Amino acid sequence: MPQSNLPNRDVLVCPWCKLRQFAATVNFCRRCRKPLLVFHLEIPLALITTNPHTLSSLVGNTIRQLRVRRGYSQLDLALMIGTHRTYLSRIERAHVTPTVALLVRAAAALGVEKVLIRVRD
Repeated sequence: MPQSNLPNRDVLVCPWCKLRQFAATVNFCRRCRKPLLVFHLEIPLALITTNPHTLSSLVGNTIRQLRVRRGYSQLDLALMIGTHRTYLSRIERAHVTPTVALLVRAAAALGVEKVLIRVRD
């Protein structure tokens, strides 16, 4: 099969109208104009090397924002991802950093289609 010089593009499916579309810079559906469930988490490495709690606070704040936006309590989300409510509270308050597996389970429970972790220098 011949190789194409075109860049690979991510395909997203709108959770409301089910339209399949290429990912763009604007995270709204082209048909129904509702937000696509893609969440970007930018991690500035310079801040993490000077303050190790920065990563925990970025992840915790992101999970809290998504949870509140969906209208879930901490107990609801903790039951969905298979962890204890107090552990989820410690994640949101940046006392612990979750594993990648827990982060993926939380994203799935919150209805996020993709987790994009962007590292910038």
